Amino acid sequence: MKPGLFGQQLTVMEELKAATFVAHGRLQTAPFFQALAACQLPLESYVGQLRALSVIHGVLEQALAACADERVASVWNNDMRKLPLLQQDLRYFEPRAVADLKEAGEAALKATEQLRLRSVDQPLTLLGSLYVVEGSTLGVQVLRPIYARAFLLAGEEGLAYLRPYGAAVHARWAQYQQRMNALRLSAAEREQLAQAANELFDQLAAVFQALYPFQPESKTFLITSINPEAGRHPVPADAREVQAALRAADLCWQRFPYFEHRYGERGRRFARSDAAWLATLVHYEPAQILQQVQWLGRVLAGRGMPTLLLQVQLELLVQELSTAIPAKQSDYEKLSPAAVALHDSRRKHLADDQLHALTAGFDHAVGPEWSGKFPHTGALLAAGVADELAGNAGAVETLRSWMTDATRFPATWIAAVQTSLAQAQEHVRP
Repeated sequence: MKPGLFGQQLTVMEELKAATFVAHGRLQTAPFFQALAACQLPLESYVGQLRALSVIHGVLEQALAACADERVASVWNNDMRKLPLLQQDLRYFEPRAVADLKEAGEAALKATEQLRLRSVDQPLTLLGSLYVVEGSTLGVQVLRPIYARAFLLAGEEGLAYLRPYGAAVHARWAQYQQRMNALRLSAAEREQLAQAANELFDQLAAVFQALYPFQPESKTFLITSINPEAGRHPVPADAREVQAALRAADLCWQRFPYFEHRYGERGRRFARSDAAWLATLVHYEPAQILQQVQWLGRVLAGRGMPTLLLQVQLELLVQELSTAIPAKQSDYEKLSPAAVALHDSRRKHLADDQLHALTAGFDHAVGPEWSGKFPHTGALLAAGVADELAGNAGAVETLRSWMTDATRFPATWIAAVQTSLAQAQEHVRP
């Protein structure tokens, strides 16, 4: 420990506060906050803040949850997650189709690149990054009414992130301090935490500098506004196409409840970002479109999402894009051959009438309650078998392992899954 006033030793939290004092001050003096106080901050800047923070929180919170260091686990818990609150606020603003600010998005992605490196090379230092974002829970209490006044927001609409712990914020901060101060850290490790904290403060300062003021040409649409964990994938430049892609993803999500039960809200974000990326493929030649779709199909099939799902997603995407901008329907139809190719690949091994029969047989075996909860399960299992024969290794096992989990499903369901897979394997053509 470093000595403080009158020779007493500084705690971990006191050291972090002292070490980050200058960097914290630089962040607070950003023009962004001056414009906010004067109620002159553009909506793009506020929504851009939510998006940038969701990118950073998404990566940091995932890394903290996956960290094997017991000291990190003693401090972090899932109740500290802020990404769900940021996503809640962003859903409120979603109908307004607010443009992204490119430079702010790039600054946020730069921060996540460093966080990912730390999670591999120095996972303990993630606690220094956490210190920065957790400390903001105190500051936003003061800023919340200013944001509400500046953007005419009431209740929790668009403001959930700014009140993460409600009336318990000070109690939660005290508990967090206790956990941090209980850590056994060497002098070198304390210094590393301080470096990580200063690094994130500086990166956040770069984000807020890009959020305000900004040039009109900075306004665009970024994949991170849809899914903060998606990286740097392209999205359509036209807001109508972005919204059409999101509708298509949601329709596919609703048609196959398996998506939500297995992958949750995080899976929904990836489904949406994948749909937005697929919409950009219309600018490529047919052979390139097919190559990209087949690549994505292989990736998804190995993660428990048969190519049948991607085929349906493409069909819905063409419909939604054509409805949104009828004049460009011929462009959007360029995605249809890729959907047909996925269908044809499956039919080489399993005919459509066999797939329908397997679906009906599965529904009969599990009964109306479970077939209602998970419609089309028989089709997914059969499609997984066809995918594996088409060269997608692991397509069957990744389905089987989840769908035969006794903590999740009754014995009758598990038996039906095993029977359906066996029947599909009997019917497929090698």
